[in-house]
Amino acid sequence: MHKIIGVMLLIAITFSPEVKASLGWFGPEPFRLQQLQGRDFDYNLESFLQRLSFSPLPLQPFAPLWQQDGWYGTGGSTRSREFYVHSVFQKTVQFDFPAFAGVRVSRAEDLDGRYDRQLIGMGYRSQTTGTEYSLWGDVAGAKDLLDLQFEVNQAFTNGSWLKSALVLTDVVYNSKTYTENQYQTKPVTLYLSGGWQLGRQQLYGFTNINLKTEFSDSQQQLAYSNEQYAMGLGWNWLLNAEFELTLQGQGNYVKRQQYELAANAAFQTLQRQYYQLSVELRQATPAALSYWYGIHALSLNERDSRFAAGAEPAEYRRELYSYAGLHWQYSNTVSLRPTLYLGYASVRGELQRFTDEPLKDSGLLAKISPNITIRLQQSSGARLVINPSVKLHNLQFGGGNIQLDIPF
Repeated sequence: MHKIIGVMLLIAITFSPEVKASLGWFGPEPFRLQQLQGRDFDYNLESFLQRLSFSPLPLQPFAPLWQQDGWYGTGGSTRSREFYVHSVFQKTVQFDFPAFAGVRVSRAEDLDGRYDRQLIGMGYRSQTTGTEYSLWGDVAGAKDLLDLQFEVNQAFTNGSWLKSALVLTDVVYNSKTYTENQYQTKPVTLYLSGGWQLGRQQLYGFTNINLKTEFSDSQQQLAYSNEQYAMGLGWNWLLNAEFELTLQGQGNYVKRQQYELAANAAFQTLQRQYYQLSVELRQATPAALSYWYGIHALSLNERDSRFAAGAEPAEYRRELYSYAGLHWQYSNTVSLRPTLYLGYASVRGELQRFTDEPLKDSGLLAKISPNITIRLQQSSGARLVINPSVKLHNLQFGGGNIQLDIPF
C-alpha cells in the first residue's frame, strides 16, 4: 500500500486539519537540539487514529496564520499517561504608523517529539503594496537558545497570499553556551508557503527545508548531523452550491547521523519517510444539515541502524481510514458534529522507549466522536468543542478532547 500512497503524493501532497500546525502549514518548523535525542514517547496501534479524531473536521479552505489573530487548539488524552496537544496563540497590534508588533505562542508535537515556540516580533507594512517585513525572536533566559526568524508576507486582493521565512536556530550558541558543545554547521531553515485563488478553486502549499546541521557534544563525546525536508500541497474545489471537494497531503524526509568523536567510530543512522493523504467531499443541504465523507491514509518508515543494521524499518506504519460526519444545529448556541471513523492499521515498533517489548500489531479500528460544539461569541464565531469519544473496536472510552477556536 505504501507504494500506492507514494505515487498519489507525487500528484498531490497534503495535510490533516489542525495537525498541520506542527508540520509546516502555519509557519516554519526549524531544527531543535532535542530532536537529536528522538521521540520522548512511544506510539501504539491507536496513536494516529486518536490524533486524527482529535483534529477538527470537516476540513476547511486554508488560510495562513499570520492573517488570523486568535487562540486555536486541540488537546486530549491519547493514552492513560499521555496528552496530545496542539495550541497556537497569536496577537498582533497595529501602530498608528505602518508598523506592528506581535506574539505567537505554540505548543505542539511532531514525529520527533513535543515542543514549544514563543515568538515575539515587530515589523513594517508597505503602504503601497501591503507587503509585510518582520523580525521575530524565540527568546529564552539562556542566550544560547535564541532563534531569529525573518519573514516577508504578501496578501493579494483576490485572496491569494505568499509567505517566506528564514530561521536561524540557536544563532549565538557557540559563543554563549556554558559547555564545550559546538555547532560545526549552524542550523538554518528555509520556508515558503502560498495560496492561490483560481475562481471557485484554491491551490495552496508549503515547503520547509532544514539544511544540514552538524553538532558536537563534547560531554558525551558524540557528534551529530541532521537534515530534513518537508513539503505539502492542497487543492479545494467548490463544485457547486451543494458540494465541495478537498484533496490534501504532505511528505517528510529526515536523515540523522550520530557517531562517537573517537577515530574510526561507526555511524548510527536514522532515515524517516512519512506520507499522509486526505480526500474529503462535503455536502450542504437545504435542510440546514451538512455532511462530509473522507479517506485518510498515512505511511511511516523509520530505518534505525540500531535495528537490523538499518536494513528493515524499526518503526513501520500503514494506516487507511474512512470517515463520515454531519453537522446538526441543535439550538442557537449548541450543535453536534458526530463523526464515525473506520479503518485498518498495520504497525511495528522495534525500539520502544518505555518497554523492552517491541510493538507488532494490526487490525480493524473504529471510533465515534460526538463533537458537541458550543458557540461562545456570535460576532467572532468563537466556539468550544467537547469531544468524549468512544472506541468501537474494543468498546472503551476513546479519550476526552477539548477544541478551541477563538478568533480575536
